[in-house]
Amino acid sequence: MDTFDGLRNGVVLAELGGYGDGPYCAQHGAGAALVMLGTYIVDPGSTVPYPPSFVFKPDRAVYRPYLRENIRAARVGGAKVGVSVATVELSHTLDFLKAAEESEADYASLCAHSSMEMFVNHRLGDHLCRNENTNLLRRWVGAILNAVAIPVVVKIALIDPFDTLNAVRIMADVGVPIIHINIRESTPDSEGLGFLESLRGVCQCLIAGGGVRDIEGARRVLAAGADAVAIGAAAMEDAELCGNLQRGLRATA
Repeated sequence: MDTFDGLRNGVVLAELGGYGDGPYCAQHGAGAALVMLGTYIVDPGSTVPYPPSFVFKPDRAVYRPYLRENIRAARVGGAKVGVSVATVELSHTLDFLKAAEESEADYASLCAHSSMEMFVNHRLGDHLCRNENTNLLRRWVGAILNAVAIPVVVKIALIDPFDTLNAVRIMADVGVPIIHINIRESTPDSEGLGFLESLRGVCQCLIAGGGVRDIEGARRVLAAGADAVAIGAAAMEDAELCGNLQRGLRATA
C-alpha cells in the first residue's frame, strides 16, 4: 500500500496561524484526511510580529507539553495531524519538529511560504524556493529528513513558476515526500491551476490549495494533478466544509 493512500483524494485543513491549534483543527477539520497545526514560529526575539500564542521561545520545556496537548486535541476530529513551523535558525526547526514527532504528530512540516521580513531577510520563507537559494534549500530539507522519521511536508507558495518547479524537483530529489503548494486561485482559467499540471508526478504526494470553497473547486485541483486539496480561509467560515468536501470526494473517487 502506498504510504500516502490516506491522502489520495483527501482534504487537508491548511495552516491557519493564530487560529489552528488543536481544538480549532478538531472542529474545523473534522472528517478531513489531515489537519495542520500552526504555523508556529520558534524564535528567541521579544517582538515577533505574529499572534503571540503561536510563537515559542526555543525551549522544549515550553513547547513540548503544548504540542502533546494540542496534537491530542486535534485527533478528536478523526484526521491525521501535522505540525508546521517556521524559524530563522535551522536548529530551532529541527528541535521543534522532533518534539512534534515525540508528541505523536503524523507529519512534520516546514513552512517555506511566509513573506515575513524576519524570514526573507535570511533567504528563508518564500525566498527559500528561489533558484539562487537552492543550496540552502537542500541543506534545510536534508537536515529535516535526517532529524525525523515521520513524513515531511514542505509548504511553499507559487511565486515564479520556473523557480517553483525547480525547487519542487530539488526537494523530491533530496527525498521530501510531500509538497504542499498554495496556488493562490483555483478558478478554471487561473495560472495556479494551470501550473499544477507541470507538477504532476514530480513528487510522491502533492497537496494543493488556493481559494477552494466548494466541491467543484476541489475536483478541479485534483484533476489538475494534486493528490489532495487544501482548504484554508473557507474552512474558517464553515466548520463543516472540510468534512463535507471529504465525503463528497470519497464518494466519487
